[in-house]
Amino acid sequence: GGFFYFYKMLLLDKKELISKILIIMFLITYFIPNFYAIDRIGNQWFYLSIISVLSFIYLLVFDDLFLKIKLILFQRDSFLYLLFILWALISITYSINKAEALVTFNQYLSVFIFYILLKILSQNIPNVKGFFLKTFLFLLIFEVTLSIYPILKDLEKGEIVFRSMTYAGAASNINITAFSLLYKTPILFYFFTESKNLKKVFFSLLLFTILFIVSILGTRGAYLGVVLCFASYTIYIYFLNNNAKFKFKQLSLVFGILIISIISNISLSEKNSNVISRASTITLNTQDGSVNQRLRYYKQGLSHFFENPILGVGIGNWKLVSIDYDKKDINGFIVPYHAHNDLIQLLTELGILGLVSYILFIIFSTKNVFNASLFDNKINYLLLGSLSIYLLDSMLNFPIARPISQIFLVNILCFISLYDKKKYD
Repeated sequence: GGFFYFYKMLLLDKKELISKILIIMFLITYFIPNFYAIDRIGNQWFYLSIISVLSFIYLLVFDDLFLKIKLILFQRDSFLYLLFILWALISITYSINKAEALVTFNQYLSVFIFYILLKILSQNIPNVKGFFLKTFLFLLIFEVTLSIYPILKDLEKGEIVFRSMTYAGAASNINITAFSLLYKTPILFYFFTESKNLKKVFFSLLLFTILFIVSILGTRGAYLGVVLCFASYTIYIYFLNNNAKFKFKQLSLVFGILIISIISNISLSEKNSNVISRASTITLNTQDGSVNQRLRYYKQGLSHFFENPILGVGIGNWKLVSIDYDKKDINGFIVPYHAHNDLIQLLTELGILGLVSYILFIIFSTKNVFNASLFDNKINYLLLGSLSIYLLDSMLNFPIARPISQIFLVNILCFISLYDKKKYD
């Protein structure tokens, strides 16, 4: 199926074909080799910049680049994003470490440029909905394969290890992998619901595999993400049609798959190292080291914000200032590199103006989610599920610093905005 899909792409109009290829090249940033780097996101940011330059050159030569940029920048979501980027640029002037500020600003700018380029490239694709959904699906299948392969090898030897970094797949961290899989799971639900017969079996197996991987990775935040996934699907099915039998059949099947994945995890893991024992520790209990650490970071970030509510410390500089706040609790060489909450980190670095412009950008980018008439088969509820999982991740971790997370967010926001026909008439 995948080969046939990409073969059909070769028969397309050149402009459409090149646009699709460039978008896919952006999306595969997640899968580029590590090249023995200590932190693989450096390679990913560099690769993203290269593809942006290639896209810019192509659009400059073969398309009305500057005219389209002008039109897109005056769209409300893009304009708010531009204000956020400009405020981040200004913050460099008062940053303690201007070199670090420039590095972080370049990352934010790369994502912004990608957002603008993606909107332009998407205009060259007639069936943009089908393209985005199918591309997400194929990338999800590839991502699942990279994670399940080492798990199956360990199962064959009877040596499966709960929360093993070996199962991280394309990512360098099991938490990133778990959330990345869940970002795309609501889109899988769309294909699952629309399919029949053998395709239904395939998507059922794929859903089981994702849930099994997430259960083995043991990321507690991702367990909450699973709840959001199934909540969005329940809402989707509820509004999809009025056939009670259809609703019961679909929901029974997906929840049955969830239960089987949990039972499989319990049967293959040790008593104190399985999905149930791990999920039971989801609490605000400050005796839990990970929870206590995050709550401490949140408190420190908010304390600094109330002392500097307008300007903040400058983009990328919270990692330096936070050391002074956390110096009494620093253990060994572990320093609070991130606030583990993107919104709090934006408050500390860019103040209230930076946070408000970013939040408004997200709100105006997603307003079509709440307009059911713009979406076929109420897919907006599933997209809202994906966005909710990203928001959960941003409340617990720092996806704003990860190229793969930002690429997914930008793609979802662009996908939603493309359904506002007035922007492209």
